Amino acid sequence: MLRAGIHRHGRLLGNRRKALFILQNLIHRDHASNIPHEANAFWIKYFGTYNYMTENNYSEEMATYYRRNVMTVHNLWGRSRFVNKNLQNCMRVRLLNSIFPDAKFINIIRDGRAVAFSILNKKEFGVTPTMFLVGLKNILGDKYQSGRSELYNYGLAWAELVKKAREASAFGQNRYYEVRYENLIREPHNELRSIVEFCELDWYSEFEEQIPLTQNRNEKWKQRASKEQCIDLEESTFELRRNLDMTE
Repeated sequence: MLRAGIHRHGRLLGNRRKALFILQNLIHRDHASNIPHEANAFWIKYFGTYNYMTENNYSEEMATYYRRNVMTVHNLWGRSRFVNKNLQNCMRVRLLNSIFPDAKFINIIRDGRAVAFSILNKKEFGVTPTMFLVGLKNILGDKYQSGRSELYNYGLAWAELVKKAREASAFGQNRYYEVRYENLIREPHNELRSIVEFCELDWYSEFEEQIPLTQNRNEKWKQRASKEQCIDLEESTFELRRNLDMTE
């Protein structure tokens, strides 16, 4: 009788959880929630905007908030993995490591000259680069060069973000993976297969078939930048590009 009672109670509880899960999915599956986004408001709550944060900023309140909400996403969508692409997380890898000690970090590095010029072009075409407009001085601190161009400071910001993100390499090869944008564009299948293996996921033929054609957009700055802009791009990114062997 006791076992039967436990079984019936467990089944009832399971049905309630299933119903709640279905209801939650119906509520949350609006059009916007189906589109991947960077969830800035979620991270800003404790991390702020482009603040450099380490394990010294850790608190149990903060950790509980992020762990609980990530687990909620797991439960809502019935998934075992949580993936987030947010540029600001470059500044937080050490703190994220304290909150999520089993997290894996994938760092895609693109030529800083192309990155900085792309940001400037977006602004010129009316697309406000909010991430840099709001956080540029937060990223650079006393490295911000008020006497140099906006483009020059974009190059400095690229270098700072990449250096901060690379701090995750201290977590070990099984938790940090570095990808060069140029290699990803040139050999997308090979690079993506390596990323999938790093994430301990399975490679499916259906996934492989949907990998889109890729195009290297790194040459635009060489074709369109003025002589003065080229100087700013070269100088502001040179030190890190040299360390990364990206000086061509």
